Amino acid sequence: MKCLARDAAELTALADHLIAHGLVLEMPAGLLADVYDPAGPGRLLFSFFAAIAETERENIREATLDC
Repeated sequence: MKCLARDAAELTALADHLIAHGLVLEMPAGLLADVYDPAGPGRLLFSFFAAIAETERENIREATLDC
């Protein structure tokens, strides 16, 4: 997720755009492997992972600037 967008809002907008064009998003691995359902509880899970990816990206950026 962190490679697709710069922040959670951009990632959510991209997912909404893809779904509007008939594409299906899914989490391919792990215990949470499932199809992303923008109308159901999948949206909450997707938003959670997007926020975690955004935080990780910010931490990496800050660590790189500190060097």
